[in-house]
Amino acid sequence: WLELELKLVADVGIVGAPNAGKSTLLSVISAAQPEIANYPFTTLLPNLGVVSFDYDSTMVVADLPGLLEGAHRGFGLGHEFLRHTERCSALVHVVDGSGQQPEFEFDAVRLELEMFSPELAEKPFIVAYNKMDLPEAYENWPSFKEKLEGLGIETFCMSAVKREGTHEVISAAYKLLQETKEPNEGFEGFEDPKDLNHVADMVQKQRSSSISEFEITRDGSCSTWYVNGAGLQRFVQMTNWRYIDSDKRFQHVLEACGVNRSLMKLGVKEGDTVIIGEMEMVWHDSAENSGTPNMKKRSTETIKWPHLK
Repeated sequence: WLELELKLVADVGIVGAPNAGKSTLLSVISAAQPEIANYPFTTLLPNLGVVSFDYDSTMVVADLPGLLEGAHRGFGLGHEFLRHTERCSALVHVVDGSGQQPEFEFDAVRLELEMFSPELAEKPFIVAYNKMDLPEAYENWPSFKEKLEGLGIETFCMSAVKREGTHEVISAAYKLLQETKEPNEGFEGFEDPKDLNHVADMVQKQRSSSISEFEITRDGSCSTWYVNGAGLQRFVQMTNWRYIDSDKRFQHVLEACGVNRSLMKLGVKEGDTVIIGEMEMVWHDSAENSGTPNMKKRSTETIKWPHLK
């Protein structure tokens, strides 16, 4: 049983606190039309946009839902937000400059990324100080810039709603993306496409395994025998045990493929438990003294039918 999880594939992810202006930035730099409103959490699902610089220079940008403190533990949208950042090559931190302490907002977002996955905190990023059209943001910009540049963090100011400074932000993000891709051009980990088929090969091998290929192990503490074999396990899963003749047919298969003989050689005794795949049975010596042993299901309740969660 496989649990599949969708993660968006984007070159650059726009991250930040709720209502920082992430969706507005995406709508300005691309043709995407995310929902925009003057209240937190207008973005409940990631939005994708394609940014084009010229005919052969494009990148995919994801506007990700706002991040609350404690998101790494699932608060707010929690992991629904953070899992998508794992597929981005670079990040743009959008900071609401009109807040009382923009630097603390930035630090909180960085902390959540690091708490969720240290690899996220190591991704290259730039900072976009937003809402420069508001007096509060304009006044706080010099001190914010001085603090972050003192830490070696590339910082830009912009007003996404007025489309001022957004081109410089996205150009810097594209340059950062190109610098990130260059060191990976010589990476040899994915050169051999045959390596990507190992799961399919394993499944095909299990499907084609003969019922005569099995191994038997024993748990002496509880007199239980385990018959392990992909072919036998597949046979158990494909058998409809509600039919009366299913038991007899299964006994013939165990006799034909040598399971019974192997168990007898290993010393199976009357009343021992034998488990084959999801089927649990009890060993019984033949009452007719014919020398042919057989097994019977412990009860119909011991059959474990697979089910989706």
